Amino acid sequence: MLVLYNIGMKFSLLTYNVLYNQAFQQLPKLIKNHKPDVVCLQEIDTKTQNLMLLENHGYRLADYSNSFFKFGTIYGIATFYNNKTLSLTNSNALILPRSIYELFLTVLRFLRGGNKPRTLLQTDFIMKNNKKKISVYNTHLTTICANGVRIKQIKEALDLNRINHQKNAAIITGDFNYFPYGRKQLEEIMEKYQFAEATKKIAYTIQFSSDGQFNTYHFIQKLVAKVFSKLFTDKLKIDYIYYKKLKHIETKRVDIRFSDHYPIIAYFSG
Repeated sequence: MLVLYNIGMKFSLLTYNVLYNQAFQQLPKLIKNHKPDVVCLQEIDTKTQNLMLLENHGYRLADYSNSFFKFGTIYGIATFYNNKTLSLTNSNALILPRSIYELFLTVLRFLRGGNKPRTLLQTDFIMKNNKKKISVYNTHLTTICANGVRIKQIKEALDLNRINHQKNAAIITGDFNYFPYGRKQLEEIMEKYQFAEATKKIAYTIQFSSDGQFNTYHFIQKLVAKVFSKLFTDKLKIDYIYYKKLKHIETKRVDIRFSDHYPIIAYFSG
């Protein structure tokens, strides 16, 4: 069934938080099986040697942006594309507002020689089969903060980039880190900017591990995961794909466990 979708599809996109680059080495097999036109990654090691891995598998780096410094490594977001189906025309990174927690960490990182803000990475493409223009926005919103900060980040990104005024088709995707409470506020702001949710039928996109399988969380992340696992659930939906001026066909969660997140792939037609 998936093969039939790929034959008839005009555009497909995969988003994946690779957990401090742990799942990145598994990507060649993943993209070979699903053949997305665009791959949006979060928590990827942004060293040049690492970013070039997918070049050997038919995908080019559209652009990347650094997000944070941890374990002596700079991690960020990166967008790759299949140059057989798309042409890259432009890219741009927008710095997002920080939470109080991140402002505190900024001081520490500055003293240690690292200061990397959260960003929204914009990449503009033209589909080679029908010349349709599409803008893809890849982001990784703040982890430790209230949803209000994330809403502010989303709104500023939408306002400053004027996504709602563009004539192009557009997709905004990534790890929103948006916790279940206040869900209506997220829906309202995306509807205001005329974005529909492609991940609406996806129940969860992350599963916390209690067996130490994914043990790279810092203390606060471990505490949050433990509290949510005990009081609510070990599965949450925090990765999203929103779109406009495209026809949504299907979205799937790929049930593989190389990260605490699952890869999410969506299929569209113009």
